[in-house]
Amino acid sequence: MTIRVMSWNVNKSSNREGRINEQLEFIRNCNVDVLHLQEVRYGTDNKWLDRWDEGLTELGLGEIEHSCDWASELSDTTVPPHSDIGHDNGHITAVNTEWHLTRAEPTIRENIDESERGFFDTHFPEKVLTTSLRTANKEVDLWNIRAVPGNGWGEEKIKIFETVYDRLSAEGDKTRILTGDFNSPKAELPDGQAIPFGHDKRSGFRRRKVSAELNILKGLGHLGMRDVFREQHGYGDLEVADTSWKSKRFDHIFASDDLPATSCWYDHTGLESSDHAPIIAEFGV
Repeated sequence: MTIRVMSWNVNKSSNREGRINEQLEFIRNCNVDVLHLQEVRYGTDNKWLDRWDEGLTELGLGEIEHSCDWASELSDTTVPPHSDIGHDNGHITAVNTEWHLTRAEPTIRENIDESERGFFDTHFPEKVLTTSLRTANKEVDLWNIRAVPGNGWGEEKIKIFETVYDRLSAEGDKTRILTGDFNSPKAELPDGQAIPFGHDKRSGFRRRKVSAELNILKGLGHLGMRDVFREQHGYGDLEVADTSWKSKRFDHIFASDDLPATSCWYDHTGLESSDHAPIIAEFGV
């Protein structure tokens, strides 16, 4: 059995109604089984979210969970900093209609000590959508994330990475696929080193920024997870075809070792409908 997974940031403001139809047609042509979408704008009265739900169901991806309801609830609050954030988008995870998908609520973990909550917190819970996928012969936790840009939300980007890393570590060794728009790294060297944002800054957050990004990009081996693109292609100088956003490799797929990958690539034809190229991987299950 082969599962094809795609992760795609679909946020592009122009001609929103028609853009969704273009993006759905692109997804149709990709023949994916597991779809992670980031920055899905839900629209007034959820009209754009409803179009996504309708369109994905037509494509056979009718098991759908999203975090737009969390975003919508936060957009209505006047409590700082949410009144300044906007919260106009969330994520969608959709899988084959024949399978079963369950969303995890945005809690950290059961019985966490109250004094520890700040360490795991983020003001963008809609950016970390976790679901549990059950097929006929496999159970897989799906992590669909987006790290907000550090130039506008520096500490919040750090907190998203910290939240994801610490939740993964707390849950131990499980079968997982982690994908999304990480807004990182700033660069990658031919020998495999990742250069995080903030590594050359003189600020109180510098060490924390670097650690938070590298824990995700290079620190998941103790959980039996690896960077699928690098596993397939090795290291060396990046060509444009090896990147997803303005010559940077911001979009990633990490997976557990018990999910053997057979291929992984960026599909640049997706740039006609978004400013990100989606990343696609195939796994044998």
